[in-house]
Amino acid sequence: MEPIAQTNIQLYNLLRRQGRSSDELALVKRCYQLGVSLYSGYFQADGKPFVAHVAGVASIVAQLGLPTDIVGAACIHNVYGNGDFGDGLSHVATEHRRQVVREAVGPEVEECIYRFRDLRLERSILDISRRLDELDARDRNLVVMDLGDVLEKYVDHGVLYYGDNRWVLDFVGKHENALIEIAERLGYPQLGDAMRDAFAATARESIPEELRSPSHVRVMELIVPRSCELRAAPKQ
Repeated sequence: MEPIAQTNIQLYNLLRRQGRSSDELALVKRCYQLGVSLYSGYFQADGKPFVAHVAGVASIVAQLGLPTDIVGAACIHNVYGNGDFGDGLSHVATEHRRQVVREAVGPEVEECIYRFRDLRLERSILDISRRLDELDARDRNLVVMDLGDVLEKYVDHGVLYYGDNRWVLDFVGKHENALIEIAERLGYPQLGDAMRDAFAATARESIPEELRSPSHVRVMELIVPRSCELRAAPKQ
């Protein structure tokens, strides 16, 4: 696989090289921009901007040749879990949230990310593996997207920089072979190979403690811009 994108420009250039149409490029841009608005100020647990993670996942599924609505969905794949809609909620897809997404990126992409919540491998890998052959084409693509999410955390050893990375390392350590097998059964042996290589390379790495995020940072962290912080009035 090509190097995995970490910026919107790298993602757009990949899609252009693939010859995706102007309408397809516009859709992915709208999805990325929605992701920027829902993750403004948020950083992944390894310290990089959260939108770098979603750009990476989108580039993985794009390299695998998945449809553009899946590439776009990858840019906002977990917004119903951890996106900031300004309502103080998490892990919920209210009708208001769904309408916000529909208006921004259309009903097809929105339906993808709504359905994605029920296909997360971390929660139900054994069940999904058991009924993998029964899934329709869209759901199979969404499982590939979740595999891309796992790979993106490992490909640059980013998971080792998390403050608390046990939830990822334990899951992959227990299900590494199953994850690779699912990729192969879905028809993407190159994805399975990339995961196998990334898992092995990360296992050989050792990250200085000084470079890791604070211990409480498990998934993501909000860093509020100073211009948005409340400050005392200047002294006269």
